[in-house]
Amino acid sequence: MNTELNQRLDDFLASLPMHAIAGEVSGRIGRSAPDIEAMLGMYANEARASLALVAGHLEPGARILEAGAGLCIFSIFLKSQGYDITALEPATGGFDLFSTLKQAVLAHTGATDLPVLDIPAQALDPASHGRFDLIFSNNVIEHIPGWKEALDAMLGVLSQGGRMLHSCPNYAVPYEPHFGIPVFRRLPGLSRALFGKRIASHPELWQSLNFLTYGQVMAFCLQRGLPVEFERGLLQKALARLDSDPSFRARHSSPLLLGSFALLKTTGLLKLLGSLPPGWTTPMIFTISRSAEASPAKGE
Repeated sequence: MNTELNQRLDDFLASLPMHAIAGEVSGRIGRSAPDIEAMLGMYANEARASLALVAGHLEPGARILEAGAGLCIFSIFLKSQGYDITALEPATGGFDLFSTLKQAVLAHTGATDLPVLDIPAQALDPASHGRFDLIFSNNVIEHIPGWKEALDAMLGVLSQGGRMLHSCPNYAVPYEPHFGIPVFRRLPGLSRALFGKRIASHPELWQSLNFLTYGQVMAFCLQRGLPVEFERGLLQKALARLDSDPSFRARHSSPLLLGSFALLKTTGLLKLLGSLPPGWTTPMIFTISRSAEASPAKGE
């Protein structure tokens, strides 16, 4: 990663007026300010993962789209660094916590001129939105019910010679990272029966999951004649983050995961995870490229 850009991101995140934003939003919608500030901290921390995803692909003058930009924190940072960035985040209602918080973040950072598309990815259209040289998402694709249609629409606005990168869980591995529970994608009812109390704490989140797999992404790309590459060693990196990132560890503190991590470290097996095929590990990062000669792909 570009260490200078990484330091700039750290400085940017440290400068975010999280306490003031949380206090303002709390007064407007009646939610706890500490809870709102914790939510802000979670999204701010994920901006580091987004930078790790795209740092090697950022080029001056490139037109960039962040799909599922959340509170737009990372898009705001890229814009502050001079990048031509557009954030895509579907509107969820004018006065809910998420929408109100997003607008407060944009206002407090002076980024109200950041281009934000409040549409689902499936509604992307080159005639209306133009084309992008780089499209990326971080932990978004697994929440899109019509993920094939969404990827097709993103491909439709991807420029010739462009690429898109997506980071998400690989549910071929029976583990659900948002809840920290085992899950067999063909038997989700079993997980609901065994871990109903945990799932009930965030039912909308559970309902949003599409349990996407490595094999499904491969089939999607093969059907469209598109080259796709998967990054290796991600499971090892993700587990190592449990030691290096306190915020990440707090969100993934299930006894099953932490116990498995401790066992892998003790036995020395953690290093071997880096050599596993990407289809056998989770999460996955895949890159779909369009050659300069290719015409825009069309969906099935």
